[in-house]
This record gives sequence, structure tokens and C-alpha cells, in this order.
Amino acid sequence: MTTRAPASFRGPARPTSPAEPTSPAEPTSPAEPTKTAMWPAQAPLLSVLPGTPESVRAARGMARQVLGDGHPAAETVQLVISELVTNAIVHTKSGAPGGTVTIALCPGPSGLLVQVRDDGGPSEPQLTSAPADPVNGAEQGYGLLLVDALADRWGSISSPDGRITWCRIGLQQSQNDA
Repeated sequence: MTTRAPASFRGPARPTSPAEPTSPAEPTSPAEPTKTAMWPAQAPLLSVLPGTPESVRAARGMARQVLGDGHPAAETVQLVISELVTNAIVHTKSGAPGGTVTIALCPGPSGLLVQVRDDGGPSEPQLTSAPADPVNGAEQGYGLLLVDALADRWGSISSPDGRITWCRIGLQQSQNDA
């Protein structure tokens, strides 16, 4: 189930090309700091997906749909949401039969909030060091390292009903990576 905000909450339309976002404001005096790059806010998206591997691809597609191809953080958000949804399916009850994953994408003028709710699991998400021998097939253990490297900040909130792992992707960070 996907929920979109009513048109009255959506704000201005997205620019038609990447060259059109509002550029950082120039300081008017030496005491005024330079402002962060801005991008018109888009409607938030909330979607409940089955806890299956196919939902990783669906979550990436939803991020692409909400942000559009020209958004400066589109690729970063697609990678981060892939990692968070994969972790939810592999490491929590969400991957069990009947499990679900809920994603929320909340774009704003200076960045995005990404939230992935899972059905809970035996432990909290933890940042670990990279596998000792990545050459010989270590395919796991990089997800939260990527999230940590790409997000301005991230965290996890648990309750008896599940957990939300979230991250914030700022436009400034995404533009520096490009």
C-alpha cells in the first residue's frame, strides 16, 4: 500500500532539469554564513511492502519515482534504501512469512529523511568493521558501513512492535559526492 500526500501538501513542482535547483545563497556580509543548497520539497511517500527480496527493488523504484532522475541525492537515496530494506528482510522478523517492511521517504528542501520499519529482530543494527577478507566472497557486512558513509546521520528506534532504522541524506553531501 502506497500513500501520497494530497496535492495541497505537495508544494512547488520539481525543476525540469538539474541545473534549475536553487543554488546556495551568497553571503550578504562577511558575518553571514553561506546557506546549504536547496531543492523544492516533494510529497512524502509511505509504503508497506512484503518482507521479500523483491521489495528491495520496489523500494529503489519508489525512491526514484519520488525524487526523479535529476535530483542530486537520487542515487545515494536509492543505494541507502536498498541497504536498509535488505537488512530489514535478512536480519529481522520482516523476512519471515507474512512479514512486512514499511518505508517512508520524506524529501525536504535541503535533504531527505529515509525510514525503514521492520518487524523487529534479535539485535539492534550495529556498525561493524569491514569483513577481514573481502576478496574471498564476503558479501555481507557492508550495508551499514555504506549508510554510515553516505548519510549525514543515522540511527535506530526500537519498540516491542518493531524497529525503525532511519537516515538523513543532505543535499550538500550528495553534491560533494558527485
